Amino acid sequence: MTTNKNYFFLGCIFFVIAIGCAGVSRVHIGTITDDPGRYNNQKVVIQGKVVETFALPFLEQGICKINDGSGEIWVKPRKRVPLKGENIRIVGTVKVGLTLANKSFGVMVIEEKEKEE
Repeated sequence: MTTNKNYFFLGCIFFVIAIGCAGVSRVHIGTITDDPGRYNNQKVVIQGKVVETFALPFLEQGICKINDGSGEIWVKPRKRVPLKGENIRIVGTVKVGLTLANKSFGVMVIEEKEKEE
């Protein structure tokens, strides 16, 4: 009986590890900005506080800059632009050398659209 409990316990551990590895893990902004070429077109998860916003109301578009303590990066949310001071979490794709409305933003994370079910 003890052997069955051990196998069950080990199975649970492997299951938890597999679930954890299946998703995209959080990346520090400083890691992305230190080596943007490595992350270009890669899916990442970032989290931080909004420190600046830039809105184009006539296009109903906007972006924000977030800081996680390791650096800052521009983010293009798929919906509304969060307010300065908000803490946000973004799952998106890194784009290097992005220009919007004649303004260069260098490295940016474009938030992914929600998956349709």
